[in-house]
Amino acid sequence: MEAITQGVAKLGAAVGLNVAGGDDTRTQRSGGNLGGKVIRTSGGVTVTSNKDPGHRMRAVTWHGPRHMALEERPRPLVTDPADAVLRVTSSAICGSDLHLFLGSAPGMQRGDVVGHEFMGFVEEVGPEVKHVKKGDRVVACFDIACGRCRSCSRGAFSGCDVTNPSKDQEMMYGARSAGLFGYAHVTGGYEGGQADYVRVPFADINLLHVPDDLPDNKLILLSDILSTAWFANELGAVGPGTCLAIWGAGPGGILAAHCAQVRGADRIILIDNQQYRLDHAAARIPGLHTINFDKEKASAAEGWEGVKPALERLVPGGPDVCIEAVGFHYCKTAAHAAMVKTLLETDTADILNELIYCCRKGGTIACIGVYVGLTNGFNIGALMEKGLTFKAGQTPVQKYWGHLLDLIKSGKLDPTIVITHELPLEDAPHAYKIFNDKTDGCIKVILKTGMSGEQQGPTTTGTSGTGTGAGTTGGSVSGVEPGTAASASATKA
Repeated sequence: MEAITQGVAKLGAAVGLNVAGGDDTRTQRSGGNLGGKVIRTSGGVTVTSNKDPGHRMRAVTWHGPRHMALEERPRPLVTDPADAVLRVTSSAICGSDLHLFLGSAPGMQRGDVVGHEFMGFVEEVGPEVKHVKKGDRVVACFDIACGRCRSCSRGAFSGCDVTNPSKDQEMMYGARSAGLFGYAHVTGGYEGGQADYVRVPFADINLLHVPDDLPDNKLILLSDILSTAWFANELGAVGPGTCLAIWGAGPGGILAAHCAQVRGADRIILIDNQQYRLDHAAARIPGLHTINFDKEKASAAEGWEGVKPALERLVPGGPDVCIEAVGFHYCKTAAHAAMVKTLLETDTADILNELIYCCRKGGTIACIGVYVGLTNGFNIGALMEKGLTFKAGQTPVQKYWGHLLDLIKSGKLDPTIVITHELPLEDAPHAYKIFNDKTDGCIKVILKTGMSGEQQGPTTTGTSGTGTGAGTTGGSVSGVEPGTAASASATKA
């Protein structure tokens, strides 16, 4: 119990709870991916890459809430024998990156290189790499796995036992997840892939060969959100006869609906409060039902009392499966907004409670939205009394991406349906702002480095009024000013 209490205190300090002095950067003071101090995991994996000071690259970096910047950094080098260095051609901004952008995720440090969805060409490999070589075109997964530990041997790659050095996470959760690229230091502090070059540990397990005849935009989302969308369906055992509802019409939620259709689900319902995102999804997924919860709650006292009647009209008794693709800091009720604001909880239970309230008796909750800490008012009574199954987790990408690549090749899956903006890397600060603020019709941004060798393809166009494709420009390489707060409809992916 003492360990849990200490862990809560540490995580609370990391996300800004009860921190004397009011450090608004919510910085954890251990580790770092800027170089200097060498960080290694207990399994001997080096987190901080060796650098080549004679060769520079561009990288997107975090400098506090709503402040992203493009900076010059020395290129990473092969550091451990199983490493590869990737020359990045495309990188994506993920919905979970918005948790970093808003300063809500624990353990960020000024100057951290971000990004965990990326692909490119192998530039260099270590002496123990056997299955990839210089010049190979590859996609990298967001979770860093060793391929040999107890968790990896069971296919739980996102729970790798040796790639995350965070003692704070172990104290809080009782174990450590895998290390993640370009995310908070409780997930390792590894440099991310929104850069010209990135180092990839355990290259043989964390890189996937991809064909030369498909453009980057068809392939890059294997790195996270397409795999995560499929994983959500796996958690819910979605298939023929299934009726499911998905909360969050961001890229992860839309692709979860797309995957459900490919898997043969009978009825798919997408819930959000951004009408342009619902319209975008409905135009690309035939037969999709949508619910705008802002419009439904206009005639109800509480948010979920508006969603439940709308679901009951479509599915009497409730959906078989409810997928949470939103995340931990989007409050819908005044009570949870107040608790988060007054530092009484790190994560809101609003969305999860709504899923529990709406799901049919004996149904399944599948949570792919990111949660990091503690919440109050979780409706555990309804979860138990309704006999619901609750499943959640970070996606073990390596378990699914080979099969998903085959589905892309066959034309059954088309992840480009969520891509609305294709921008140069230097426009990353602007891209974060429009993604978070849900302006310019933004749903998914792909950042292009302009590095040679990229396979070009058409950019998916957005809904009416959406600025899309390479012609959408703006932002500043020096950073972005604080913008408006996001609404309760961002996604994990």
